[in-house]
Amino acid sequence: MDEEYHSPWPQTADGVTDWESVFEDSKMGFIVLIRSAHTPGTLKDCATVVVQQLFTRDDDAMTVMKFIIDLEAILPDSEGNTFTEEEVAGMRDAVGDFLRTIKQDRIEKAQEYLAKRSKDGERRSG
Repeated sequence: MDEEYHSPWPQTADGVTDWESVFEDSKMGFIVLIRSAHTPGTLKDCATVVVQQLFTRDDDAMTVMKFIIDLEAILPDSEGNTFTEEEVAGMRDAVGDFLRTIKQDRIEKAQEYLAKRSKDGERRSG
């Protein structure tokens, strides 16, 4: 039996994930989540959860690992270290930029999907 798939993410009018909203929504977006982290450890934990939520397919394990390594390069080891609020704010900005890079990639993939779907539809109807 074919069951219709319902994405947990908000959708655009074209039926693809609204990545702008997923990342930037002022109440529920990933960037807002990151902004709520007040320590490097919490920031790393939040960003790791975001990456894990974005990449859930069986073949995404290497991608997740790469992004976690990238996060470790952005965020210093917080064990035994203290950071000023200004330093933590800089880390939040860096992680926000990191997530926006992922967002842009997702937007481009969605546009490629829509273009391919449109071409395939034209071939079938033409």
